[in-house]
Amino acid sequence: MITQKELFKNIVGQEQAKNAIYDWYCSEKQPLLIYGNSGYGKTMFSEQLGAKTIDTTQMRGDRLNTILKPIKEAEDGDILFFDEIHSLPGKILEGLYKIIDKGTFYDTELCMDLPIPNVRFVFATNILNPLPEAFKNRCRFVELQDYTEEELAEIVQKANPGLNKESIPSIIRASKGVPRTALSLAKSMKAGMVTEGYKNLTVNRVNDLLDSRFNIDGDTGLSAKEFKIVQKVIERGSISTSAVANIIGCNIKDAKLLYIEPLRASEWLAVSTHGVIPGRRAHENYRLFTRKGA
Repeated sequence: MITQKELFKNIVGQEQAKNAIYDWYCSEKQPLLIYGNSGYGKTMFSEQLGAKTIDTTQMRGDRLNTILKPIKEAEDGDILFFDEIHSLPGKILEGLYKIIDKGTFYDTELCMDLPIPNVRFVFATNILNPLPEAFKNRCRFVELQDYTEEELAEIVQKANPGLNKESIPSIIRASKGVPRTALSLAKSMKAGMVTEGYKNLTVNRVNDLLDSRFNIDGDTGLSAKEFKIVQKVIERGSISTSAVANIIGCNIKDAKLLYIEPLRASEWLAVSTHGVIPGRRAHENYRLFTRKGA
């Protein structure tokens, strides 16, 4: 049998999730529900499990056939991965867990129950609230944890072996602790290096690129808008969604979309009451940060 280390050799960090998912992979049959922030590696786990990805974005309306079709077409032993499971209508989710419970589906042409293939299910979400309790209770629940700065540095360095190690901390701060964002920023820094004609990326050059391309201060990892939000939280003690919209100069809908909805409730509570930007550990030093030119 493949070992845990072999199965997840390409995944840095997330040791608790690795252990739990490996247990599931080896001997558990109930659906697996992976919960974590966007960019934390839910899809990567499914890839390491050898799962077949089912496109949930094409599943609209309340017809169960939209989700039943890929299940019927699967083969025994397959692992099926459904990302953004929270986006599916409640009636489809209700029908799905009934199919999983019984191991059969009702064929409308034959007017009888037929067995589904012997498959296992992996679901992923970054929002738990829309999921029915009955659905969540039927799953093996695994939550992805925040990454340490050392783990993020390893992720960036592994994907960019030629990158100057001294330049990585600025990239990590700007990523707010999200691996996918850190990798994207690293690519942007390398592209900026070519554009500017740099032979290598020093700390100062990375900070200059972050400022000139993203308006992000490399010392704090905060954009000008994020810095304003933090400062207002510190001044007022808390902040509302409408206040965020006023501060960053957008409507409430965009404020929710850009700053609130992608976050877990606990993380938004941290930024709205303590001035902590999501993805970064809470510490008093945030109150000492001053953005250049502010």
